[in-house]
Amino acid sequence: MGVSIGLVFVAMAFGPRAFSCNYFPNARVLEEATAKNLKLSNDAATFFETEKLDSNFLQKKLFKKSKIDFDKSNKDGVPCRTYLADYNDDTKNYQMVFEVCRETSKLVSITKK
Repeated sequence: MGVSIGLVFVAMAFGPRAFSCNYFPNARVLEEATAKNLKLSNDAATFFETEKLDSNFLQKKLFKKSKIDFDKSNKDGVPCRTYLADYNDDTKNYQMVFEVCRETSKLVSITKK
């Protein structure tokens, strides 16, 4: 009984929060990149216009289903870590480079594979 009351109190005090739990490094890095203020470089923005891609694709597919190549990435970069990732589905195959910095993240480049 006391635990139930405590849970209700905590829920009211802190409000609803999005909860996600990513156990694997690939998912954690992609989640961190989208959780920060994600920006596009000029090259990436041009590619998105040319390929007719939108922010929905960026958030829901590119940064959710890509596979990071940790061997070719600079995981210890300062001030920003740089990652190389591949996105593959039935119709689209892309390779991207993105940076995760302290307060922001940036899609540096994206190309067709």
